[in-house]
Amino acid sequence: MRWRHKLSWVVSGWNLLFFVFIACLILLFVAFQGYVISKQSTKTIEKQYNQIMFENMDSLSVNIANSLNYIDDFARTLSNNPELIATLQHNDANAKGKIKDHIQSFSDYYHLRLPLFIQVLTNEDQMYAYPSLDAEEEQQLKQTISNFSWFNRRVSLDNNYIHSNIVRDFHHNELSNALYLSKNIIQNNLSLGLLVIEMNGSLIERMLNRAQINEQNSVFILSVDGEILFQNESSSSYASQAPTVLGTNLDTKKIYQDIKRNNADFGSDKIRSSGTMYYYKYKQIPSMPWVLVSVSPLQSLDSGSMNIWRTTMMTTGLSIILLGTFIYFLYIKVTFPIHQLSTIVKDAGEGQSPKSYPYRGFKELETLNRGIYQFFDQIQAQIETIKQGESEKRRLELHMLQSQMRPHFWHNCLNSLRFMAVLHGDRTMEDAILSLTRMLDYTLKNTDVIFSTLEEEREYALSYVRFQEIRSMQKIQVHLNLDPRSLEARIPKFTIQPILENAITHGFTASFDKEPCIQIHADVQEDKLILRVVDNGNGIEPQMLEHLLDPSRMRKSERKASGSGISLINLEQRIQLEFGKDFGIQIESQVHSCTQVKIILPYTSIEAKGDSL
Repeated sequence: MRWRHKLSWVVSGWNLLFFVFIACLILLFVAFQGYVISKQSTKTIEKQYNQIMFENMDSLSVNIANSLNYIDDFARTLSNNPELIATLQHNDANAKGKIKDHIQSFSDYYHLRLPLFIQVLTNEDQMYAYPSLDAEEEQQLKQTISNFSWFNRRVSLDNNYIHSNIVRDFHHNELSNALYLSKNIIQNNLSLGLLVIEMNGSLIERMLNRAQINEQNSVFILSVDGEILFQNESSSSYASQAPTVLGTNLDTKKIYQDIKRNNADFGSDKIRSSGTMYYYKYKQIPSMPWVLVSVSPLQSLDSGSMNIWRTTMMTTGLSIILLGTFIYFLYIKVTFPIHQLSTIVKDAGEGQSPKSYPYRGFKELETLNRGIYQFFDQIQAQIETIKQGESEKRRLELHMLQSQMRPHFWHNCLNSLRFMAVLHGDRTMEDAILSLTRMLDYTLKNTDVIFSTLEEEREYALSYVRFQEIRSMQKIQVHLNLDPRSLEARIPKFTIQPILENAITHGFTASFDKEPCIQIHADVQEDKLILRVVDNGNGIEPQMLEHLLDPSRMRKSERKASGSGISLINLEQRIQLEFGKDFGIQIESQVHSCTQVKIILPYTSIEAKGDSL
């Protein structure tokens, strides 16, 4: 019967059959997709290569421009250095060593670790260099500089202009180009010499290597004449193994003409050379007349697409085998256990006791299996917790109501005493009894009401303050700043009076030597009512403030039948039991200065005088 039950469940489990159907449909789609991709891959790969090349070239052009600008700044600063100029003017026996030290210190300050050679050629044809040059190298450098078109007119030209020339490296004349940056050293409109900085082309060539996307890709920099100034290092090394782009006598001048014709800082195009189609992308180097070009054979962009179809067919066949194995394993270890767990949850939802289901397999499902039973236990525990919370809430509410003065004969006695005070003309006693009577009226009126309006709480609080003024025989200033919208706000009954009681009883004690002042503020902020009671009393010591709202203090003080701040703890618990942990009391105090009690409540208006229990 067990196998019949499983078969019945598989047949009824249309979602598993639907999954198998979708999986087979996906395999057919993958096979068809392989054919389509083989036709479209060339264009897609070309687009991807285009994006990669553009990102590499954009980053490379910025790096080259930044490096050149950094060296340009170094040249301007060094050529205007007062110590260097003074040394050139005196030209004593130690001039060579001093100038070398100046150049070295500037190089260290600028953290120049590039293959740079820095030279100063004076008008007397003396050469100072760092690193040092031998006599042959000095002669080769002088010969190289003298061939620059501007050399004979260098003094009459703009002395703030830095000349840049790219010619063969005077150290290795037969290998590669180098960049020469030259600037006149001027003092009082007189030329003292020429600063020449030679940057070895290997740095730029290595930077060009970073923009190379494959071995058949060549990256180079073109001048305004369409000549190659620098090219990536791997081009020459790869030429011995297979023909490269530059090894096919590619017409770089035509490429430069096409770039200028496009009149754009960056772009791409194609060119045919020696029967082969090439794809190139170019980018203008910022603040330089050079163009960065990356060239690749077009066939290299789609070389991988030819194997896609064959790979797809092999993958499809293998996937069919793996799919069958996977579906069986999925049923045994995942689908059937999940069905069993869902049945357990369904039975529990209908009130039935959950049955135990042992599972061994995936750790996640084992955890889920244990978690379901733990969840059932936690639900029972949560129900008990909720019951205890409701019981505690009712206990606090009853505790608050029991603390009210219920006997009505006190009201009658106070009225009689007030009448006697009127007969004897004692206005002070009359005011004191009137305040007590109003407080008693508020307490006895609607004793089953636990909520009131802020306006009613205000009147009750003012009566309490008036009575305390008479009792203590000192004037207590009360300043009210209440948002008109807050007057109809629904707040727990006896919210403000306990705070005023603590302020007067503990803040304005015998050691208090200022005029007592209490400020009551009420603001409506979005969906919250913010009440603040501020007094200028003695303040609260930090040690006591830290534990002032600790519920354990109330239990201890109840046993002792006394204690400071118990009404605040009671109020805090009432608020949080009614509205949640996001609401309650916050207290800030500075000793011998002030105390602020902040009450955060949800803002809701109330039409009646209060809500019943």
